[in-house]
Amino acid sequence: MENIRYFEELPSTNDAAREAAQGGAPAYFTIAARRQTAGRGRQGRTFASPPGGAYFSVVLRPRLTPAEYGRVTPFAALAVRRAVRETAQVDLDIKWVNDLLYRGKKVCGILSESGVDRNGEPFVVLGIGINTQKSVLPPELEKIAGCVPCGDDRALIAAVVRQLRQGQTEMESGAFLPAYRRACVSLGQTVLLIDGARRETVFALDIAQNGGLIVRCADGSRKTVVGGEISLRPAPNDKI
Repeated sequence: MENIRYFEELPSTNDAAREAAQGGAPAYFTIAARRQTAGRGRQGRTFASPPGGAYFSVVLRPRLTPAEYGRVTPFAALAVRRAVRETAQVDLDIKWVNDLLYRGKKVCGILSESGVDRNGEPFVVLGIGINTQKSVLPPELEKIAGCVPCGDDRALIAAVVRQLRQGQTEMESGAFLPAYRRACVSLGQTVLLIDGARRETVFALDIAQNGGLIVRCADGSRKTVVGGEISLRPAPNDKI
């Protein structure tokens, strides 16, 4: 039985889970809420959390070196994909590094935040927000956001936590990466790399062992991107 605490409403499940982790909460301790009033995504963005979605944060205590922590978010994306397949019988696509798509629309975002607890032990809080069929999306998001056809949010949350638990060795060893690559629709595409205010059109080649994105730049050089994010819709005239 997974250790999941459910709330009707919270400002942020990540904040609540982080407080619990700092106090020594064990791996896979989970905080879930039907609605968040101050949900957030990567780079400080607001994450819309209307009633009815699956919003939850999981405490992880992976045995990873600092250089390997980049594996956490891509593995989490794969775990969500597996859980959705199990509970809703649909396959999601992964857009590097933290988005999942259904029929071309974003249905899930993932935010990883690390820290150290009161005993000096490291932890990661994994925040996951999944739009489900019951979600009411704001009008401004309807063109880009979709919903997973899932009728039981609690079953979906439990399935994700179970997949995270069962796949811990995969994450720590990097053995999940071939499955991640197969599901990642970013690979083999010209994409727009976004890193703060910087924009660069690159070609996505592969996923590195640390979870980074290996890209080919316009001058033919290659690099591995660890931070930042990508858009799958670069400007029509952008070619490399």
